[in-house]
Amino acid sequence: MDKPHVAIFPLSGGMGHFIPLAEFAKRLCQFHGFSITLIISKWFWTSQQPALLERLASSALDIRITEIPHITEDEDEQKMKLETRLSKFMLNAKPHVEDVLQSLRSSSPISAFITDLFCTELLDVTTKLKVPSYLFVPSSAASVCFMLHLPKLVSEINVSFKDADFEVEVPGLPPIPATDLPTPFQERSDSWFKWFLNNASRIKEASGVFINTFAELEEEAIKTLRTPSTPPIYPIGPLLVTESDTPDESSCLKWLDEQPPSSVLFVAFGSFGVLSREQITDLAIGLETSGHRFLWVLRGFKSEDSSSLETDISQLLPEGFESRTRDRGLVLLNWAPQIPVLPHPSTGGFLSHCGWNSTVESVSHGVPMIAWPLFAEQGINKVILVKQNQVAIGLKMDNKGFVRGEEVERAVRELMEGEFLSEMSGLSTIAANYLGLTRKF
Repeated sequence: MDKPHVAIFPLSGGMGHFIPLAEFAKRLCQFHGFSITLIISKWFWTSQQPALLERLASSALDIRITEIPHITEDEDEQKMKLETRLSKFMLNAKPHVEDVLQSLRSSSPISAFITDLFCTELLDVTTKLKVPSYLFVPSSAASVCFMLHLPKLVSEINVSFKDADFEVEVPGLPPIPATDLPTPFQERSDSWFKWFLNNASRIKEASGVFINTFAELEEEAIKTLRTPSTPPIYPIGPLLVTESDTPDESSCLKWLDEQPPSSVLFVAFGSFGVLSREQITDLAIGLETSGHRFLWVLRGFKSEDSSSLETDISQLLPEGFESRTRDRGLVLLNWAPQIPVLPHPSTGGFLSHCGWNSTVESVSHGVPMIAWPLFAEQGINKVILVKQNQVAIGLKMDNKGFVRGEEVERAVRELMEGEFLSEMSGLSTIAANYLGLTRKF
């Protein structure tokens, strides 16, 4: 009997979307005997994706990779916001994806088509071809609850969420401050608002929705999503990457080996999280005055008076910071091997931007968090982690999203030396007993 054949179209660019979907594809092959065709576009390609694709192609798994023709942009389009460019890209990609699916069907029947939550335009193609189509959500079930409820919110609330000073009620979620709602919804006049709303309104057209989550983390949200009016919901997480691109002799891992157990706070804001110079200074002050050990991944940024990226750590940090904290802190520029850092015995906490991949990794390894959301749906994730699951400490921000050094110090002390850490000790047991890295969905 032929293997069931699944075609997958990932969101172009954005490793936070691409990596978990690649892991899902691998599991469909490894544990369920599927044959996979990965349909890709190199539009807005990141430097990390070629290596990931090469590993997939060279693996022993039944994964084939095919590429749609390159979609060009004119100068005006290249100057637009990324979200607007993405919406235009999806419209232009539709006929190319249809051509690939037609070609695949001529040689092998397609059992199902899977694409990213932000690629709902492709449902027009699969409906035409009568191929069952599923959406993949690399973020939380809570974010899906919000998106499904969004049309009703838009009809009831007439102002931009950035101007709302109240909490929003969404079934399955705790009350959410309007300013914590996803970035694209903060300004109603933004073109991305309309595109996001369009994607949200089309979720119900899918044959089902796969979500990188699990019941123990989002029981109420998953329960709320399972209604007759919603496509079948499949929590398939945690989709954890178990292989690091960095060998174990990485300098920061050697440094961690020399630290006491559960003594280090890992500080990282994801692939796109960049702080202002002023915010870096206050974060540094908070880490220093807390007196605790830290491993800080510091991303460079473009200053207003320069077109180049500032990548000199000594220029980014307050004067003398590195020398004063040399005995208990390590600052790395741009990147650290998060996969082995989080489960390392010396890691005791994680100051995180609340990106969903980082969240799932941290919870799965039993590492409590300090929640510092920056953009996208990270504000919703913070609410779930802090209010609903109580696995994170929230930071107090001013009305411009700025966090003062004394607030950083407070949160670090509370996490690393207070009762919060001892109360979280059971999370490691959950990770070991239920969320083991070899878990099969």
